[in-house]
Amino acid sequence: MDTHPVEVSRLLALVAALFFGALIGVERELRRHQAGMHTNALVSLGAALYVLAATLVGDPTAAARVAGQVVTGVGFLCAGVILHEGGSVRGINTAATVWCSSAVGVLAGLGLVLWAALATLLVLAANLVLHAVAHALSARQASDER
Repeated sequence: MDTHPVEVSRLLALVAALFFGALIGVERELRRHQAGMHTNALVSLGAALYVLAATLVGDPTAAARVAGQVVTGVGFLCAGVILHEGGSVRGINTAATVWCSSAVGVLAGLGLVLWAALATLLVLAANLVLHAVAHALSARQASDER
């Protein structure tokens, strides 16, 4: 028998995890990368669900232990996203984004929704702003080599 009633704050944390993961995934979708909105939303929600489940068992260390296992498990998932093609490697940024989505989910699952929102903004900033900076630097380097 379930002794834990559904609490609105925990339900909102799960919805936040789903929303934040989807938001991170939208950027990937718009750039036509692997692991888009659906994948990032599910990874974030799954991480939040596992951590939330751990908080419900009454062991004060369970959530931290489960969060550590989420990191490891999603790391294996991300390894499947990375492709080696000839002399280049593709998918590392997508894998890192999925890994970060799991961190967002862990934060939300712990009830730290504002931290999860901040982390989401930082992931988006890294993928948008740093992507533009990296391309500008590459273009500059290419023109300097000519």
